Amino acid sequence: MTSGPSDLVVDVRHAPVLGSLALAGIVIAVLGAIVPARGAARTPVAAVPHND
Repeated sequence: MTSGPSDLVVDVRHAPVLGSLALAGIVIAVLGAIVPARGAARTPVAAVPHND
């Protein structure tokens, strides 16, 4: 019995591993957005033009 190219593509990772990687990617993206946003929210409006 030979395996075709589609079997090689589908069986690269197991479902729990892919789910964990997807969840980790979402967590990293959310943290990467929250950290700069919190700093920007704490900056007074008058100080923003001085930083540009």
